[in-house]
Amino acid sequence: MLAEIDVMGRMESPCIVKYHDSFIAEENKVNIVMEFCERGDLHKLLIKLKDVTEKRKHNYLSENTVWNYFIQICIGLHHMHSNNILHRDLKTLNIFLTKDNKIKIGDLGVAKILENFENFVTSKVGTPYYLSPEVCEDRPYNNKSDIWSLGCVLYEICSLQHPFEAKNQAALLLKIIKGKYESIPRIYSRSLAEIVHSCLVKDFKKRPTIQKILEMDIV
Repeated sequence: MLAEIDVMGRMESPCIVKYHDSFIAEENKVNIVMEFCERGDLHKLLIKLKDVTEKRKHNYLSENTVWNYFIQICIGLHHMHSNNILHRDLKTLNIFLTKDNKIKIGDLGVAKILENFENFVTSKVGTPYYLSPEVCEDRPYNNKSDIWSLGCVLYEICSLQHPFEAKNQAALLLKIIKGKYESIPRIYSRSLAEIVHSCLVKDFKKRPTIQKILEMDIV
């Protein structure tokens, strides 16, 4: 909890849930006061769309909305990586929406502060659907693991489902390690599909940095 407070206290970005204060109440419980995101998390929004899509077909988010959400997520993640901080659990459940439809990255409970990004982490944390191949294989990882998770998030925003799904965790990890997934719906541009592909490359050295993603030309 104290580590999370330390990380949140360092974050000053319009695309990250703002930390206001913390205090110890009765029974030595730590309370954290954070910015309120009225519309809840992105996962709930996508679940609602998926339910409607299954009934009516093709009720996906517009491409402009996808870009709007994705760019804001990238800006928030760029701020974290610029401060040598790994999120390590980037997923739609940890991305929040305000009443003004602004995106905020939150839940920094397992975030990790590094001296620099030449260092690697070995502890296995995160949510199975969004784990990178290197984490699945218990190999050291760095900020490129967040980029893999970012690709999973973008895929989910477009397709309303995870790029890798299975009936049990062992089968899921195997699918992630193999790195094979269906393309996003054809209603979206080639640029979106290419960003998903660049993030979900098995070799982490070939994935772009968050800076490179923000600098990409969009056609």
